Amino acid sequence: MIRQFRSSDTDVVMKIWLDASIVAHDFISPSYWQEQFSVVRDQYLPISETYVFVEDDLIRGFVSILDRNIIGALFVAPNFQRQSIGSALIRYVQEIAKDLTLCVYVENSAAKIFYEKFGFVIMLRRSTETGHDEYMMRFGE
Repeated sequence: MIRQFRSSDTDVVMKIWLDASIVAHDFISPSYWQEQFSVVRDQYLPISETYVFVEDDLIRGFVSILDRNIIGALFVAPNFQRQSIGSALIRYVQEIAKDLTLCVYVENSAAKIFYEKFGFVIMLRRSTETGHDEYMMRFGE
């Protein structure tokens, strides 16, 4: 089941964010993600429209939308990846917003392929503060 994020979900969502960020971005030092933790929790999460995927009364993943059409985060707990949770979350937000953009690190080829499967196309490549390039991808009009 997918439902709207509640403030009581914060600790679980942030654990998923940190764990999955470290696993998905093994080309970036885990300390970078640990340093970003409070920024994500205190600045980005409160201004995002976030939805959580719940199974057996436990949150397994989440997606956060910024400014109504930017996917700022889509993460699934590492132990529950490859179980169609990410697919359910992306389909859910594609129903809400018909025009979506997101960024994905060039080195994260699995995520790039995942998003392409759902109709996202690369718009441009740009550098980031991490020293690793990312693709900006778009779905829709």
